[in-house]
Amino acid sequence: MRDDTQLQSMSSPEPSAPPEPQAEEAASSQYWKATSGYTYREMIRTRQDAGNLGYGQQEALLTKLMQAEQRVLGRPLEVLEFGCGFGRHAGYLASLEGIRYHGYDFSEAMMEPLRHAPPAGLEPLEERLFCGPDALAAVGDRTFDVVFTVSVLIHNPPERLPGLLDALGKLVRPGGLLCLVENQLVPFGVWENAWHQGCWLHPYAELTPAGWDLHHGGGLLATHDVYVFKRNASAERRRRFFQLHSIDRPRDESQEVSLESLHVQSLPRLRAWTEHAGEVLRAGDGLTGMRVSELTERLAVELKRSERRQRLLSLSDELVRLRAGTVERARSPVAAPAPRYGQDTVAEAVVVDAPLDTTWAQSDPRLSRVVHIFHQEWYGIRAASGYAPGHKIGITANRQLTAADHQRIAETCEKLGARSIIFQGFSPSAMEVMHMLRRVFGSTLKLCCVWHGSTAQFHFDFELETFSRLLALRQQGLLDALACVKPEMHLMSPLLFQKVLLNLPPRIAHADQRHRAPLTRAAFVPTPNNWWKNFYSNVFVAASLPGMERVFVTSPFTARPELPLRASVINVGPLNRSELFNLIRETDVVLNVTLAECQPMTALEGLAHGVACLTGPLTLGALDEHPFQRLVQVMGTGSLGQIRLALERVVGLRERSPEEYAQMLEDYTQTLCAHAINHYLEFAQP
Repeated sequence: MRDDTQLQSMSSPEPSAPPEPQAEEAASSQYWKATSGYTYREMIRTRQDAGNLGYGQQEALLTKLMQAEQRVLGRPLEVLEFGCGFGRHAGYLASLEGIRYHGYDFSEAMMEPLRHAPPAGLEPLEERLFCGPDALAAVGDRTFDVVFTVSVLIHNPPERLPGLLDALGKLVRPGGLLCLVENQLVPFGVWENAWHQGCWLHPYAELTPAGWDLHHGGGLLATHDVYVFKRNASAERRRRFFQLHSIDRPRDESQEVSLESLHVQSLPRLRAWTEHAGEVLRAGDGLTGMRVSELTERLAVELKRSERRQRLLSLSDELVRLRAGTVERARSPVAAPAPRYGQDTVAEAVVVDAPLDTTWAQSDPRLSRVVHIFHQEWYGIRAASGYAPGHKIGITANRQLTAADHQRIAETCEKLGARSIIFQGFSPSAMEVMHMLRRVFGSTLKLCCVWHGSTAQFHFDFELETFSRLLALRQQGLLDALACVKPEMHLMSPLLFQKVLLNLPPRIAHADQRHRAPLTRAAFVPTPNNWWKNFYSNVFVAASLPGMERVFVTSPFTARPELPLRASVINVGPLNRSELFNLIRETDVVLNVTLAECQPMTALEGLAHGVACLTGPLTLGALDEHPFQRLVQVMGTGSLGQIRLALERVVGLRERSPEEYAQMLEDYTQTLCAHAINHYLEFAQP
């Protein structure tokens, strides 16, 4: 991976031509083969922390390009990144729905982080990652819908460019695109500077191959231009040029331009190069100044990595000190009651990206560097974490984590290039992990926490103490952000994120959805049998509705002859995730009208399958005005009559107008996911 995004804030570029182009080429190649991908990833992270916005702009642009091509082709895309390095773009592109990402690089050292911790879905690696001195030989006979580079060609001398463009063109299948995110447009090639052992500005308009179109996008990025090449159908193999105004329309041919007009557009960049060249000549430090600047940055990065390794080695001592601290122990939450933690035991104290936590996860490349940490025993919160975009680390709440467990968590965050950690729920184990991550990563890792409770639960000392402790940790600075899934909790404290953090529904295959399926005459009440879950109210209403034949429950239900029911009540017992989803697909409606609730996961699981779930008022802001919310919401949760009216509304609409019902659920799902993702982005700021 090569990137020159930092050049805008570094020393002025060096104008002097290299004495021997072949020698410079060898030096540049040697530089990249010797550079560790871990080191280069840390350099980019440091630049981002310093406020460099170029990387985020590139990621947003490439995401839009891939999504635009999917709309054009109407099928999944085969994508190749030429110069993939440690996997900066692989991390988010591989998580996009319908993108089959491949990466090539000629440096194994740069690719090591990507091979060691590939993003989910990149296996088998031997079919997706390629390395070797020649791209065509390494990739073989494969071709791709989109081939792209980001600041790779800038490190190759001008005489190599025609051959490289020809090779990249051979990797693009008929009808595909070649996208270069490279230097801003210049009329002819010039030597830029000595950063990364040599950089050139290339005249891509002049280099456009015969029989190809070039769509030039200037101003789409702060520091780079975008060049989208595609083959044209002209018999005389003409070169055509177009202005690219939006990456959403990379094939737009509405504004054809001449090569001469592109030369005119390139003059500002050439003028800037000339001015900088004069400054460098006056400064007199030439190549030496640039190389000293880069070596200084590399030294700072290596020192940071060395300090981090030393802190990892001292985790055992840190845990002993943390657990021996009388003040900390006094202020920690008291031991949780059995109903909170349960008696469950887990085989592993720490699990990373387990199938249970990734199979149904929503995908968004902007959250690919977020890691959710949750407790394996807490089923509802684990489900909420598992459906959210990002990586997942499950810890145990029922026993203390060891130093080896902590080291695995820290090393996982390091390998994944994590920028934000979101703790979903809180426990003594979670607090120790927070302290450890702050000690190891310092301020380079944003630590956030989501509390899944509500003020109604302050009746329990554990919940009140936990919430108070989280506010204290936020005030002390151990936590960078604290949010709730219950609305308007920020009225309790200005330390809280003002927006409610919305849970996401699971990502369900289209074949498993039944938005338009015929009625099965069955209902599902998945709540525990206790008073605040309103269990009997839900069961009695469902089982007494005319036309309802079966009501499935997961808790014991006692039938009374004095209370005759129309439907059979069937206790299916505890269910795992797959069994739960299979049962939802057998029903027409889920009932979860409880007396105290915050975003029930069963409602989201039903929504994803096309099965509406009745709930009490959830107070989700603008979402409350959606027709679906008005359809399923029961204002009087203690009223059997209101629950029955809502049930009749849902079943009646599904039977009377299945298309209207289906469209309502689909639109609400899209709206909810968009709101939830935006809130996560604002909260975690990855």
